[in-house]
Amino acid sequence: MRGQERQEETPQRLEPLGAGSGAADIEYEQFMKAKEVQRKMFQAENKTIVHQCADTDIIEAAEGSVACIDGNQAAAHVAYALSDCAFIYPITPSSPMGEMVDEWAAQGLINCYGQKLSVTEMQSEAGAAGALHGSLKAGAFSTTFTASQGLLLMIPNMYKIAGELLPCVMHVAARALAGQALSIFGDHSDVMACRSTGWAMLASESVEMAQVNAIVAHLVSMERRVPVQHFFDGFRTSHEVNKVKLIDYNTMKSFINWEAVKEHHDLAMNP
Repeated sequence: MRGQERQEETPQRLEPLGAGSGAADIEYEQFMKAKEVQRKMFQAENKTIVHQCADTDIIEAAEGSVACIDGNQAAAHVAYALSDCAFIYPITPSSPMGEMVDEWAAQGLINCYGQKLSVTEMQSEAGAAGALHGSLKAGAFSTTFTASQGLLLMIPNMYKIAGELLPCVMHVAARALAGQALSIFGDHSDVMACRSTGWAMLASESVEMAQVNAIVAHLVSMERRVPVQHFFDGFRTSHEVNKVKLIDYNTMKSFINWEAVKEHHDLAMNP
């Protein structure tokens, strides 16, 4: 009945909206108009629209921007800015990080290195870790996002990356391992399984801390040539939406040690 009512009022709504035929077109047209209003409101208040789905805007934080984002977006915001490549494979609750950087790259967002992030989805977390290791040896600053069983699949390559003193940051939304039964409860059994790999471990307990520690992780790894595992609670922090003062790309760029960047490029394997 409801669908019929919407169809009956379609002709009256079509003309002022300038949309095509069909209720779906009208709904989309209204959505786009609402989005435009929201964008103007946010611009007036110097805020950034929250990234939740394919129809929201990319982060281009001006200095002093404030946004309501979750822990995943806070980490992804920094990872996009300070990486050349990202190798991803979805696993709850870290999947949104990979989705966000993939979408921002598709929309043409330019990072601190003056380029789009190269994002590649592999066949599994094991493949993502292998590609991560290879790209680091080729002189790129690379990152990945994972959790739980996916992190365990990366452990063999984590030993190699640490042993070869490669600058790398892995963002982990910590989650229980499925030891007895499948579980998405939040604990640290996955990151604790990686203590012997030789990676530095940095934990964040809030959304704002996730952003700040992500920057610290990337800069420390770059300068000291030690891989860093940056982790925060799955769901409790990764999906907690909070008001955060965003650190813009120009500020992040000013922190980069370009001598360390050059050193990493110079040490790259070249066939």
